[in-house]
Amino acid sequence: MSALVRALRAERIKLRHTLAAWMVPLAPGVILLLSLVQLGFAHVPPPGPTDPMEAWKHFCQGMFTLWLFLMLPLFITLQAALLAGLEHGHHQWKHLLALPVPRRTHFMAKLCMLMAMVAASTLLLAVATPLVGWVIMQLNPAQGLTGSPPWAWLVSRALASIVAAGALMALQGWVALRWQSFTVAVSVGTAGMVSGFLIGQSDRLGHWFPWSMPVQVFLRDGVHLWFVLVAGLVAGVAIAGFALWDCSRREYD
Repeated sequence: MSALVRALRAERIKLRHTLAAWMVPLAPGVILLLSLVQLGFAHVPPPGPTDPMEAWKHFCQGMFTLWLFLMLPLFITLQAALLAGLEHGHHQWKHLLALPVPRRTHFMAKLCMLMAMVAASTLLLAVATPLVGWVIMQLNPAQGLTGSPPWAWLVSRALASIVAAGALMALQGWVALRWQSFTVAVSVGTAGMVSGFLIGQSDRLGHWFPWSMPVQVFLRDGVHLWFVLVAGLVAGVAIAGFALWDCSRREYD
């Protein structure tokens, strides 16, 4: 455990002032800005008369659907590739794997950092969503956002979406670590995102595909919530275990 802690500290130092670090606030910031412009300034027809709490849930669901459907898969793809690229790009694997610590420790640290950045961005979006909602409340009261937002509901769903993304994070992390080409990792992630956008709209298949599992937390009143939670967690652990075994037995240039 102490070796993993040291590896995580080293990863944190290497990430300072990098694009991967800046992407943690920037990625959810794009979603927040787009929603603010669309609902606060543009002439968008407001929803019909509804309960204030339902209006808040509808607003939060729209924000997170956009995040989980499109932005999060691309975010995970880019972050995994950037994390692995810190070593791939400078041919540092030989040095790291020669250190007197278990080889899998370095790969585990990469996966842990990827999960930490995904969790940080998703929770940042959850905290900032009501703040943007309050701004929209002042700019465009016709949207129906009044009263207090459903904090407990929003945070619990955000946490659930992080767990549901476990399989995707582990899979994309393995691809980025296994192949040294940045193009391979980005191509797999982009293909998965496009496929997930189409498959995720299917009630029969959407909750089975790793790229569309997270958004199922908010779609269809969360009918597949528990399935994607368990599947994302179990598949994430299984894929991460395989990734550690596979990468630890390889020789890197």
